[in-house]
Amino acid sequence: MGSVAGWDLKRRWVADAFAALERAGYHVASAYTAVKNPKQTGFAFRDRLWEGADLVGIGVASFGHINGVHVQNVDTWERYAASLTAGELPLGRAYRPSVDERLIREFILQIKRGAVRSPYFEENTAGPARPVQAAACVAAVGGYLAELSPDRIALTREGLMRVDSLLHRFFLPEHTGIRYT
Repeated sequence: MGSVAGWDLKRRWVADAFAALERAGYHVASAYTAVKNPKQTGFAFRDRLWEGADLVGIGVASFGHINGVHVQNVDTWERYAASLTAGELPLGRAYRPSVDERLIREFILQIKRGAVRSPYFEENTAGPARPVQAAACVAAVGGYLAELSPDRIALTREGLMRVDSLLHRFFLPEHTGIRYT
């Protein structure tokens, strides 16, 4: 099966699965989740993490975000176990993102929920981010994958199903083509 045909088949399966969940009374909460009652069910872990909260990565090649620093553990079991045995943290690399990089990271993570509120970025950054992100969103996804309003960018169902394939368009040029372990 070719990649285009394979993608179309997977997209239909996901669309059918979400439609079945909705018929059963569920609500789509992100590109990957559905909940029975969104007013009673939240994903505090995901939501806070995707808004910049700290997370300690545990395990080989695990990512974390601690006190504004993006970290990743070493990428082999041998190095990971040796670090722990020696009483050391098994960190392989660390990077403190700039304000722009943090903004892009949070935008990318939050759009996976299906929508981004502009006021969040205006409240949590040095200045209004909406014009930059809205322009990037329009350029990246066009009208049929996203709906724009003055304070919100919302993906359509088709956009939500394609979100992972859209994210690279928001990366800074120096972050494209990077291989993560």
